[in-house]
Amino acid sequence: MKNILIGISMLVLAFYLLWEQGMQQQDLIDNSIVADENASSRNQGETRISAQFDPSSFSEPVADQNRSLSDIPSSPTLVEREEELFEGLANEFSTLVFTDHSGGVREVKLKEFSRLSRDYNMTHVGDSMLSLSFEDEEGRKLPGVLSSPRKYEKVRSDRSSVVYEWKLANFLKIERIYTREDNSTYLFDHKTILTNLSTNPLALDRVKINLGTAFRMPRLYNPFDNAATYLNVGYYNAGLALAEGCSCAECSGRIDGEKEEFFQLNEMGVTGELDKRKLSKAKWACVNNQFFVNIIRPTSDISNAWIGGKSIQIQGNEGEEIEGVSGTMSFPVGILRSQESKEFALHVYAGPKDYAGLASLGHEQKKVMQFGVFWWISEPFSWVLNKLHGVFGSYGLAIIVLTILVKLILWPLTAQATRSQKKMQSLQGPMSKLREKHKGNSQKLNQEMMKFYKEHKVNPFAGCWPILIQIPIFLGMFWMLRSAAELYGQSFLWANDLSEQDHVAQVQGFSLNVLPILMVITQWFQMKLNPMQMGPELSDAQRINAKMMRFMPFMFLIFLYFFSSALVLYWTIQNLMTILQTLITKKVPEPIAVVESSDDNTKEIAENSRTRDEVTDKEKSYRNLLGLKSRGSIDPKILERNYKQRADNYSESRLEEMSASKRRIALDKKQRLEQAHQFLSDLVNK
Repeated sequence: MKNILIGISMLVLAFYLLWEQGMQQQDLIDNSIVADENASSRNQGETRISAQFDPSSFSEPVADQNRSLSDIPSSPTLVEREEELFEGLANEFSTLVFTDHSGGVREVKLKEFSRLSRDYNMTHVGDSMLSLSFEDEEGRKLPGVLSSPRKYEKVRSDRSSVVYEWKLANFLKIERIYTREDNSTYLFDHKTILTNLSTNPLALDRVKINLGTAFRMPRLYNPFDNAATYLNVGYYNAGLALAEGCSCAECSGRIDGEKEEFFQLNEMGVTGELDKRKLSKAKWACVNNQFFVNIIRPTSDISNAWIGGKSIQIQGNEGEEIEGVSGTMSFPVGILRSQESKEFALHVYAGPKDYAGLASLGHEQKKVMQFGVFWWISEPFSWVLNKLHGVFGSYGLAIIVLTILVKLILWPLTAQATRSQKKMQSLQGPMSKLREKHKGNSQKLNQEMMKFYKEHKVNPFAGCWPILIQIPIFLGMFWMLRSAAELYGQSFLWANDLSEQDHVAQVQGFSLNVLPILMVITQWFQMKLNPMQMGPELSDAQRINAKMMRFMPFMFLIFLYFFSSALVLYWTIQNLMTILQTLITKKVPEPIAVVESSDDNTKEIAENSRTRDEVTDKEKSYRNLLGLKSRGSIDPKILERNYKQRADNYSESRLEEMSASKRRIALDKKQRLEQAHQFLSDLVNK
């Protein structure tokens, strides 16, 4: 009855989560529609930004543009105008959309090409990516025109370069140069040149470059995997960690080491703004969501760089809030002498989080995959997965083959563990006698048990190795698949997107996922091939553990039901391979243990441990009916005791109290119990 109640409770929980999924799923679909409408609202070539994503409504406050600096004889008023966009530097992978408001990149239109199976627009609201502003050493924006220079003019554009310019006569000129090679995939180069046009030295404390924005991907509802956790502002520090509060990874207690840190949306603090991280030598900084990333890398490491970030929100047409993050990188400029120019060169990657592509860039840019402590498993898995995709042309087949290869590599270890488990099962009877004999002396019991294991050459911990090894492999596969942009939009069998739930149908607001159900069926069958021993010699704790293990497949159903079909596919194939291995291992006969020892008790135990190699299904069924272990010798006393206990349930007095229908069922059970008792008694007397 307890097991039934536990099972019902789990099913109720599962259906509740499914209901929650259905309620929130429609909202996410609406968000996706809004994003698509906004993306499609932009025209080709020069156009105006959509009113839905009006950058002025998200920009940081700009100082009074009429305010004069002491160095400027006159500061003209900045005339605001409609933002003009220009599409350029297009290749097979993406197209850049530039803005004249800041000379930055308003949008990167990623194209369906190579390993990216679906178009995606990386839109930057508010300040555009690579927009430029100036600040002092306290982090405050400079007043007046230099706060955030705008009204850039596009002075040149061709197939391989785009140049914007901002000039204040007799004071300062800013050139923003973008170049791109045809074979540069998602990469392009940017150069900012500051030129002092005055006759006096010009002190510009620091220049701040915007890293862009990233918004959460529209995904199906998953109560165990918050989409906001994928929104990050990160950096890589090539120098020593600075003891600046908790600005270094070592003192903040994070797991990714001193050099790189990634701050999630929920780590921005109550103000929604990240405390500045001061780096001794910045190699790169980034902003990313689950599948796409902007990486800004200076051509040479920059000393005394500051990394900032904040949470942002935009509203869709229906008023729903879409969460996101933005980031900045600030570095010192110093003093520009008269007519002197200073140049800042950057390499920019704006594209999918493709491990193979990021690894080829060098400079540890592959760290943006955030594989965590199991990177040593995730990285080779990602490399092999892409190689297998190149062979089979399908990521679904690549995942299947990768799972089979991993299982074959671990086959000898798991086979040895299975044999050890079988041997331990055959020795349950003798071990229970040892426990009974030394029941009140735990120290003596441990000594005798260790002696017993040694004499029978049994390792009691051997059966744990497959589980211990499988845990890091599963987690490594999980971290690899959860952010693999290669899987975004990749279809396999009935799943339209391997990075998402297989979602075969929508039933009354619920997402129907078939693959997790198949996974649970394979895991349940796997457990049936290795039944837990429920003999009378088990302790109460062991019985509770055995009962809990029976519900493990249903626990996996609740957790994995909402995860990507790629991960569930891996787990399903892994279960099938385990079933195959178990069937093969079971065909190998177990050796009979023979022990020579001067200890009379050990001789008796060894004698009792000699069992037949095979037990028929009929005998297993009868043993289970009478609460006996499925293998090993049968103790006549235990057999008679268990039979009498069960037979009391069908006594004449109890049968008379039952209704006619229940009495017929009870008589059938009594007859089967008598048949089992007679069969096993005959077997013992042979």
